[in-house]
Amino acid sequence: MKYILTLFLILTIGFSIFAQNQHSEINIMKTEKPILIINDTLIGSVNLLNKISSDKVFELKIFKERKLGATTLFVKSKKSAGIISANVNHEFKFKSQKELNAFFGLNEKNDIYVNGYLIENKNQSIASESIVEIELIKADDFRLKKPVLNIEIE
Repeated sequence: MKYILTLFLILTIGFSIFAQNQHSEINIMKTEKPILIINDTLIGSVNLLNKISSDKVFELKIFKERKLGATTLFVKSKKSAGIISANVNHEFKFKSQKELNAFFGLNEKNDIYVNGYLIENKNQSIASESIVEIELIKADDFRLKKPVLNIEIE
């Protein structure tokens, strides 16, 4: 009986330690990449730079601590990984904020968030290739007065 109790105790402790290690590995894997702003008009993922030849890139500026916007959608927003600003001579497929709002049946002037940060410049568009997920968040009269879109990019 003593051996069974000891074996049970060792297995229980072993499984609980293993479960804690799995949880920490998941957090490490989800690192946020910087957001790329091209020619001050297009928002996309940093992976777009790999699709441009180096002779078409005129200028790159890296801001480690800068965020896309001052207003966040979520209370516990992820830490921003920074912004890369690039001036390039290349055409990308994009969706304007008006097009996205119209597609989801919203007013064309409704706010759009990217990775939880408000896009304050209504003239900026979003690269179609960078969009991973679009979430329609309905108004709750507490946090939001009208429905908004939150667009996740890589």
